[in-house]
Amino acid sequence: MKKNHSKAVCGSLAGAAGVLALAGGALAQDIAGWTLVWQDEFSGSTLDGSKWRAENAALVKNNEQQYYSPANVTLAGGLLTILAERRFQGGRPYTSGLIESRNRFSQSFGRFEVRAKMPSTQGMWPAIWMLPQSGIWPPEIDIMELLGHQPSTMHMTHHWGTWPNVQSETAQFTGPNFADDFHVFAAEWFPDRIDYFVDGVRRARQMNTIPRDAMYLIINTAVGGNWPGNPDQTTVFPQRMEVDYARVYRRNVVNESFEDRGPAANQPLFGWTIAGNSFLDTSGARSGTRLGKMFGNFNGPGNISRVHQDGVVTAGQRWRATSWWLNKSADRMQGTNRGVFKVEWFDAANTAISAVETTALTASSPLNTYVQAAVEATAPAGAVRARLSMVFVQTANLAGAAFFDDVVFERVASGCPADFNGDGTADPDDLADYIGCFFAPACGEGDFNDDGAVNPDDLADFIGAFFSACP
Repeated sequence: MKKNHSKAVCGSLAGAAGVLALAGGALAQDIAGWTLVWQDEFSGSTLDGSKWRAENAALVKNNEQQYYSPANVTLAGGLLTILAERRFQGGRPYTSGLIESRNRFSQSFGRFEVRAKMPSTQGMWPAIWMLPQSGIWPPEIDIMELLGHQPSTMHMTHHWGTWPNVQSETAQFTGPNFADDFHVFAAEWFPDRIDYFVDGVRRARQMNTIPRDAMYLIINTAVGGNWPGNPDQTTVFPQRMEVDYARVYRRNVVNESFEDRGPAANQPLFGWTIAGNSFLDTSGARSGTRLGKMFGNFNGPGNISRVHQDGVVTAGQRWRATSWWLNKSADRMQGTNRGVFKVEWFDAANTAISAVETTALTASSPLNTYVQAAVEATAPAGAVRARLSMVFVQTANLAGAAFFDDVVFERVASGCPADFNGDGTADPDDLADYIGCFFAPACGEGDFNDDGAVNPDDLADFIGAFFSACP
C-alpha cells in the first residue's frame, strides 16, 4: 500500500532561505525540498523591468485578435492586472496584455508557481506557460490554459518535437469556476516528468519526451483565436486576469541530472564534490545529454571514487534518495567492483553518526539498461546534515565503470496512507480528492494499492484506510 499519495514533502539541500515576502496571505519562502530562486510579489506600482518585459505588438499567432499593449498591464494593491478590452489598436479590434521573463530569468527544471484569478466569457484565453530561452520552438510547457466559455476547466500541456512534426501531451482538470477566486497553479518539472498542481493537489502527470531547455515564464490573456473562438454577442468586456505572485523554485539537489555545466559552462559535475576518478560522460544519458561516471585505478591498490552533496536536515525527518545506474557493455563492471548509493548523517561537530546504503550496480547488473537505486531512512538524533553519495568501490584493479543519472534526495511525508493530499490529517477533503482522482485517469494517482491497475480494489483499499485508526 502506498504510504503517501501527495507530492513529496522535501527539505532544501541549498540551505534555508527563510521568509522573503508577504503575498496573498501566504509567506513567500522555501517549500520543503525546493529553494525559492526567483519571485515577483507585484507589490509595486509599475512592472519590474528587471524581471519582466511587457509585449507591445500584434503577434501573429493562432489567429488571435488582440494587440498586446503595455498599457493593459497595471499594478495596484499587490496585484498585477492584465486587462482585456474592446479597443482598436495596431489593426486589431481588442487589446490585452502579456508579460514574459525572457532574457531576465530562465531555468531548466524546478517548480513554477503562480497565484491568479482568471477572466471568463467567450473568446478569453488566459494562460501561464513557458518557452525556451533559446527562442527555438518547440518545446513548450503550458502550466495552465483556460477557455473563457469553460471557466471551470483548465488544461495542462507540454509540446515537443521539431516543427512541423510537433507532438503534445495534455490533461484537463475540472474544478471550481477559476474566475470566481484566486487559485495556485504550479508545475513541478523534473528530468523524467512534469507534475501539475492546482491549490497544492496534483492534478496531472506527464512523462513523454520531457524538455530540458532553460525556459522563461509567460503570463497573458489572448482574445479570440483558433481554440477558444472569437468574442461574440455574449462576450462581456472588459475582462481581467489578476495575478497575486509568480515564484520559481529549484530542486534540493543541485545539477541532479548533470546537465548544468556551471557559470563557466565547462565545469564537469558542477555542484557536486568529487574524489578519485569521477567525471562527466556524454554517452548513454538516461535524460538529456550527460551523466556521471566513476571508475577505478589501472595500477596500484584498488580505490574508492565518490561524488557527493551535503544538505541541512533535522532529526526525525524521513528522507528518501533515488538514482539511476547503468552498466555499459563498452565499459562493463568487472569482478567484485560495485557502485554504492549512500546517505550519511552528521552532527553539529561534523562527526558521522550513521549511514544507510544500497548496492546499486555490480558485474551481474543487466547491460545497457538503467536500474534504479533507492534508500530511505529517518535522520537520527543529533543529525544536522546529510551527505548523499554515489561511490565506486574497486578491488584489485578490476576494470569497468559505474554510470549514474537523475539523482533525487527528498524528505517524504509520513503518517496515514489515507492522507491523500498530504496536509497531515485524513479528513473528508482526502476522501473527495481520492474519489475525484480515481475517476480521472489523467490524475495518475488512482492506483492506491500499487498493483499496476486502477480498479475497484483501489477504491475499496482507500476507503478501508480512510476509516482505519490513522490519526
